Amino acid sequence: MLAVGLLAATTADAAQIDYTIDAGIQQDDNVTLATNDPIEQRFLRAGIGFGVRQESSALQLSLDGRAEYRNYRDDVFSDTLDGTLTGRLNWVAIPSRLHFTAEDNLTVQPVDALIPNAPGNRQQVNVLSVGPTMLFKWSRTLDGQADLRYIDSRAEITDEFNSRRYELSLRGIKQLNAMSRLSLNTQFQDVDFDADASPDYRRANAYARYARTLSQFDLGIDAGYSWIHYRTSTREDPLLRLNLGWRPTQRSEFTLAAISQFSDTASDALAGIPPNATVPEFVPVGDTVINASAFRTRRLSLDYSYTGTRLQFQVGPYIETRRYIDADMYNEDGEGGRFDLSWRLRPLTTLGALGSYEVHDYTVLQRKDKVLRTSAYAQRDFSRHWSSRLEWIRYERTSSLAARDVAQNTIYLSVIYRNR
Repeated sequence: MLAVGLLAATTADAAQIDYTIDAGIQQDDNVTLATNDPIEQRFLRAGIGFGVRQESSALQLSLDGRAEYRNYRDDVFSDTLDGTLTGRLNWVAIPSRLHFTAEDNLTVQPVDALIPNAPGNRQQVNVLSVGPTMLFKWSRTLDGQADLRYIDSRAEITDEFNSRRYELSLRGIKQLNAMSRLSLNTQFQDVDFDADASPDYRRANAYARYARTLSQFDLGIDAGYSWIHYRTSTREDPLLRLNLGWRPTQRSEFTLAAISQFSDTASDALAGIPPNATVPEFVPVGDTVINASAFRTRRLSLDYSYTGTRLQFQVGPYIETRRYIDADMYNEDGEGGRFDLSWRLRPLTTLGALGSYEVHDYTVLQRKDKVLRTSAYAQRDFSRHWSSRLEWIRYERTSSLAARDVAQNTIYLSVIYRNR
């Protein structure tokens, strides 16, 4: 992410930079996420989050991140400093001919996804992609595109994840009319892991994409085939991606997504970079399995969002299956959903609630885990820049295996400064 940071610094006068600084005290009734004999502790916590946006003819930048420090007492844990950073930069070297792109996703993930994500079970995971894009204009309605990327993936502890990749993508894009287009796409990726025990492989995708945009509807569908080639074997499977958006009113939107494809943790990290930077309010700890294995994933999700003058609401259920090629102990059937509610009670007072429920059925391990996360908060604004927030968070994990159930309640009272 060094290139992104340097370019952001050189264009800081033209970029929009938002940031927040918060500090407070947190009460945790099970700071180690222990199944027995929980340790209750009160500790200090502080964080800084930022979002950077730049839109010009020569440079497009979207970058956000957060760093968070926790000062534990009684030597239960050493003081921790966690951080996230996600962003995308596009530099137009030659208009309509040559672009250079950098993408980065730095997250906090578990070392072992099968146990709770206590501070002793966390690591930084970073995936960086850089390279040029060449654009071709064959006719008024026919364009070509070639992308070359170098991808570097690193995990703080799980060395088997570390790899270097080279990816080449070729596309031909036909503009059918003002609202729709059709493209033919091929992608080739060569994956070289640092660890000898992690099997190198090559992956290829060939598919057609149809996209249509209307005033109230968006449709995107990819259909084709994928191959993963190892030294001694080859896996292949159809590729299908569907995304359908419907906006029945100016304030509400439905999004239906269906996926059946080969993927891996590094590719998912890059695909998960959001299109627009926002200022993160906390450092999320993921639940991703960090390993070297590719997998076949099938997922169906439906999301609904409503944005009103005082009320904002999002809800989204999903079902998913994952079948790992080299680590079938993590084969999983999953389902769940989430919601996010924010209500401006008064001009200076906001109430909110968030929640998610997930079921992870590990078919090979014959183990089923259920994870419930809920939170509620009240925020009071004192001025344009200063506010205070009280938040309660509940984490609960139950397992079909004995002595694996965990519960945790935290309360965080903070003072927040925002530059805008």
